[in-house]
Amino acid sequence: MSPTLPNPIEASIADAFEKQLPAEDLPGISIRDVRRQPEEPFDLSFELISGSNRVRVFGEVKRTFTPNVLQQIVPWIERFKFLRPDIVIAVIAPMLSQQAQAYCIQNGLNFLDLAGNIFIDVPGKLTVQRTGRRTKGLSAAESEGPRSLNVFSGRTSRILRVLLENPKSWTLSDISRELAAETERFRASVPNTQLDFQVSLGSISKATASLEEQLLIRRRGMSLVVPEPQRLLEQWAEKYRERYRWRLRSSFQTNNPFGRTLEDINPGLKSIITTPYLFSGAIAASDAPFVDIDQVEIFLIAGASDRQLRELKSEPDAGPKLRFTYPYDDGVFMYSRRVSEAPLASAIQVYLDLYARGGRDFKQAEYLLANFIRPRWGKA
Repeated sequence: MSPTLPNPIEASIADAFEKQLPAEDLPGISIRDVRRQPEEPFDLSFELISGSNRVRVFGEVKRTFTPNVLQQIVPWIERFKFLRPDIVIAVIAPMLSQQAQAYCIQNGLNFLDLAGNIFIDVPGKLTVQRTGRRTKGLSAAESEGPRSLNVFSGRTSRILRVLLENPKSWTLSDISRELAAETERFRASVPNTQLDFQVSLGSISKATASLEEQLLIRRRGMSLVVPEPQRLLEQWAEKYRERYRWRLRSSFQTNNPFGRTLEDINPGLKSIITTPYLFSGAIAASDAPFVDIDQVEIFLIAGASDRQLRELKSEPDAGPKLRFTYPYDDGVFMYSRRVSEAPLASAIQVYLDLYARGGRDFKQAEYLLANFIRPRWGKA
């Protein structure tokens, strides 16, 4: 019988463990005696040393672990721990996402990855935890794992807007029809615009499959539900904040010759801008306390002429600076509303922008969530 060929992922992880990569820069922590295929059903084992404490850890190795995969593994690990209370079990991958790490910690699953993220908790012996590390020194093949759709940016984020605007039970066709209906609503409210929020059914299917893998939505027969809309929104807000400063590169700031309020600023902009635009950020959440508007945020349509707007830099100031941004996707215009004739971004979009700015604006975001967004979700 020919020998079994080594699994390349298992082999690369064993090599990295022998080089101490997961324990790099952890004072007093080391990995010793790495054993490949130590005993069924485990892929490798190693000794984790912390001072005078030593524990042998048995690892389940995969290219990637999503929260959905981890949820399926939990019963197996619990059953094995019951039968073998003397051993420590951990899941190991080239890279574990922040969502996967959080799921492990919440459910008491030990883990390690090659970026150096680690959670090993052995009551009475040792506890080692480090998270927030990014992939370093790994090939793309080792670190990426199966490609999944990024639902938090681009056109697919429009699907999140539908799910969070009304977290009811949705089918894929329902979501498609809602995107078409929102396109028509926006065009009716803003004449002569060609914005189209629709995405293909294939993209909707891929996006919802990715959300399901992250346990952010669940299936009920042919329908989809968002069991914890706040968790979905907060995960989106974290991703949005990571890219916020990068997006500011596609923005420009001018003086404000119009005034301090929406009622003052909007007529002035309306006389200059002929394409759709939206107010977001603090000025779009002016009903919230803690309001200290030091900058007025405005979204523009990509490709629109902005020459006259840029000329405002030479005008005298009569209020907070104006920042104009070209959004990453036209979906920011979905579910927009009007207050005193001024076009405002949806509460979801305003929350994202306030969350991303942090500080006092973060307090406004929390107020907006507690007093406007969550009550609208009801018991969903």
